[in-house]
Amino acid sequence: MSPSNPSWHLTVLGPPQLLGPDGQPRRCDGKLLASLSFLALEGQATRTQLAGLLWPDTPEGGARNNLVHLLRRAEAQWGAALVLAGDVLRLAPVVTTDLHSEGEGELLSGVDWSAQPELHDWLLVQRERLNASRTARWRAQAQTLMDAGQLDDALHVTERLYHLNPASEDTLRRRMRLHYLLGRPAEALALYHEGAGRLRTQFRTAPMPETQALARDIERGTTLPAARPGGAVRAPLMNPALVGRDGEWARMHAAWAAGRGIVLSGPPGVGKTRLALEFLDAHGGGMRFQGRLGDAGLPYATHARTYRQVLEAYPDLNLDGRHVQELARILPYLGTPPAPIRDEDGKLRFWQAKVQTLQAAIAQGLRHMVFDDVQYMDDASIEAGGFVFAQLGWGDPAAPYRTIHIFRQGELSLFQQGLLDAMTAAGLVDLIEVGPLDEAATTLLVEQLQLPPRSGLASDLARYTGGNPLLLLEAARSLREAGDLPPVSGALPLPESAAQVTAGRLARLSPAALQVARAAAILGSDFDLELVAQVLGMPLLETAGAWEELEAAQVMRGSQFEHDLVAEVLLNSLSGAVRRLLHRTAARTLASGSAAPGRVARHWEAGGDAREAAPWFERAAQDARSNFRTAEALAYGEAAALAYEAAGQPELAAGVHQWIAGAKEASGTPG
Repeated sequence: MSPSNPSWHLTVLGPPQLLGPDGQPRRCDGKLLASLSFLALEGQATRTQLAGLLWPDTPEGGARNNLVHLLRRAEAQWGAALVLAGDVLRLAPVVTTDLHSEGEGELLSGVDWSAQPELHDWLLVQRERLNASRTARWRAQAQTLMDAGQLDDALHVTERLYHLNPASEDTLRRRMRLHYLLGRPAEALALYHEGAGRLRTQFRTAPMPETQALARDIERGTTLPAARPGGAVRAPLMNPALVGRDGEWARMHAAWAAGRGIVLSGPPGVGKTRLALEFLDAHGGGMRFQGRLGDAGLPYATHARTYRQVLEAYPDLNLDGRHVQELARILPYLGTPPAPIRDEDGKLRFWQAKVQTLQAAIAQGLRHMVFDDVQYMDDASIEAGGFVFAQLGWGDPAAPYRTIHIFRQGELSLFQQGLLDAMTAAGLVDLIEVGPLDEAATTLLVEQLQLPPRSGLASDLARYTGGNPLLLLEAARSLREAGDLPPVSGALPLPESAAQVTAGRLARLSPAALQVARAAAILGSDFDLELVAQVLGMPLLETAGAWEELEAAQVMRGSQFEHDLVAEVLLNSLSGAVRRLLHRTAARTLASGSAAPGRVARHWEAGGDAREAAPWFERAAQDARSNFRTAEALAYGEAAALAYEAAGQPELAAGVHQWIAGAKEASGTPG
């Protein structure tokens, strides 16, 4: 750096500090520190973005004006412009930071922005991101040093990993192995007992089998294998045969033979999906479609995903051009959609395109379909689906297709429940309740799991899990990993028990994998690897590595969670501040793509930003009305008006109320 262009240095790892060209500290705190730190970590920001972060309760014009004055005062105070102030703000080239150094300090250590929720949330997430990046980098460094025989240096790096995440069993094994190889077996065993105690106290679980095996080898003085000790923990896959469902199977077979739709209902984790898929396989296989968290209230969100699956599975369907154009309403990649739906005839043309599409797929071999998690589906898709299957001969034994629908007991919307009642009364579907396993079936299931022997284990597990197969498999997994049998007696309520065993499994994930899982849970619907990476600002390859760990740990399966309970536990594990920030980040990411306005609006609302949510709710209302979905349009309109009022924009709220009144009058809806 030349004398005419002197350098400044911003320290963000550890206590923050701004050093001038003379090496002396300059005063930098409050919003000035927040501005420089944000730009250092994010790279750039729009004026609106940074001003909204610093003055979230001030109207946009006032906040931007405050930012201008802040930067001018800073330039006068420091005698140099440290921020390049265009429409997009960046740190000036004269500013260096310690972000890419090997510093171990906490990000902005000692900074307390709890009185400024936006900044506080942002800092929490940045600290998580930094820790995930450090974990990946330091693991690789430690392994490289260990492979090269530089054991002391490898241990030094591994101690960094320990201080970053004391609960990591991967780090525990690395520390034990290195101490043992350095001739300190007593220290290695002491580390093991300390780690085992921490796992019992914090997560009510025992160390993984490989950790216990390493401790036994050290205790015996065994020569350790040269295999690399790293890698994600792989939980054993347990896929026992279906038991205890003979009655349900018989009722399903009777409905199937009669051409009626099968509807399975029961509590979470009771095995509804497993039963449906086993039945489907026994009858020649088929396709599985699914409602997702976040679909409800977004007209045709479920059908957009369903019909995309059908068209991808059967790319050579002979469809009329008019039908393809109608499907473009929910699948924009098919082309330009026709004019908005204004009446019942327009809606029927749209629905008829769905009938023709499914009919063409059935003719090419799509005979059997499972529709899972109906409780998450939007009402528009449910209503259209009822029409489609009625047109295709639901209830006719000669119909060339069969369906199975699955929902969580007691979680249907009033509209969904009413439609189910009507279809059941008309004899179109058979409703079959799937309950917990009885003790005899639980005993058969336990016998397949190869658990350590203990008298009365099956009855203990039956009481502990209430006969819920998912919870029983989770409990069995914990017992297999522990290698011995801690007491598992006493009846515990299902949700708390399920949360306990699931949380224990999640606690063993690496920080990067846990971060990816949380982002996916926040997105809730139609997420994929690229979208999660964008929300987290994480490199795609790093996200892919974390995704592989989640699949290996049976947290994820493809682009969805292994079970809804996993997503619920993840969401419950987030603090309110982090959850709000992730929702806002998801909203920004989705807004830059082609996401439905209602989905974007909900994320802004969940993120606590009514000002951003309001116009997106208004757009969602207009979109719903253009699809002739008056009820959803009015609901979104009400949400927009409430958001405008919460944001201190009563004149905009009044305009929306006028629009609502006009929509009600046009549709004949009572005021």
